[in-house]
This record gives sequence, C-alpha cells and structure tokens, in this order.
Amino acid sequence: MSHTPFSLWCVIPTIVVVVLAMITDLRWRRIPNLLTVPAFFTAIVIRMLFQGWVGLALALSGAVLAPTLLLLMHGGRGIGMGDLKLAVVVGAFLGPVMGAVAMLITAVAGGLLAVATMLKPGGSLSQLFSTLMIGLPFRKKNKGEDTPTEVKHPASATMPYGIAIGVGSLITLAVYWWTGNENWFLSFVGITANL
Repeated sequence: MSHTPFSLWCVIPTIVVVVLAMITDLRWRRIPNLLTVPAFFTAIVIRMLFQGWVGLALALSGAVLAPTLLLLMHGGRGIGMGDLKLAVVVGAFLGPVMGAVAMLITAVAGGLLAVATMLKPGGSLSQLFSTLMIGLPFRKKNKGEDTPTEVKHPASATMPYGIAIGVGSLITLAVYWWTGNENWFLSFVGITANL
C-alpha cells in the first residue's frame, strides 16, 4: 500500500517524538519542553505546507481535542503537564480523528500500566495479593529481613504516563499504516466522516 508524502511527514515525526518522550518519561519522569514545543510547531508547519488553512485548522483542533479527552478520561488527576503537551503534539500531527483515537487507546494502555505499577513489589495490589496468598513473589520484605536500605526517589512513585501516550499513538499509527485510512476507527464503529 502506498502512502502520500504528507502521511510520511506526519507519521515519522510523530513516531520520533513519542519514542523520545517514552524514553525521557521512563528514565526521568519528565517530557521536556525542548521536545514538545518544537514538535508542535513542526506539526503546524507540515500541515499548513500540505493542506493550507484546512491543515492549520485540523492541527489546532487535534491539538485541543487530544489533551481535552485525556483530561476528561482522568478527571483532571494524575496527568502531568508534560503528558498534556505530548497529547497536544500527537493531536496536532494526527488531526482530530486519529488524535482522539490515539487518546482512547492511550486510556486503555494507561489502565494496564497502572495495574502493572500496582503489581510491583510494595504496590497496593502486590500487598493485597501477599495478604491473600502468602509466599508469592508479590510480597514486600519485612523490616527484619536482610535487605539493603533503599532511598526511593520521589519520581519513582509516579507512573510514566508518557509510555501510555506513546503506546496509544504507535498503535493508532500502525493501524493507520496498515489500513491506509485515517478514518478507520470511525468506519469500524459504523460512522462515516470526511475529515
């Protein structure tokens, strides 16, 4: 299946940005402005070069819709500013339809990531499992057991939600690349649109 130069100019930078954001969020629990701000303006320029004023409108509507969906799905809690800026970039590159789909898939990926975080030793689910099933590897070591004392960095208590945004975006792009249809999700649920 052949793709247009416009789709390549949107897909490749999106992949680069979300992969870099996933790395920085996993490693430092930060998604730097040095990554998201230039990426946002790059998305605006690319869309305007290929689609003119319509491209600008699509980029801006995607940039508003994607973080708004993310905030609504989380009730405004647990999402950092870096995560919101990354959602703005994804929405600007992908437009309103694919940006919204990416955020919906992100919500599912974020839920799975939250469960995985709670299953880590010392997490709330691991403590519940250790209470119910003594002897499983979920159990946190007791104070009297021989373990080196760890000083936890405050960032280690947070969940790197940039990973979920990256996964949601990459899955959306993979399906788009496979189908060649920007409105694949709408057609999947029985809606037709010409965006």
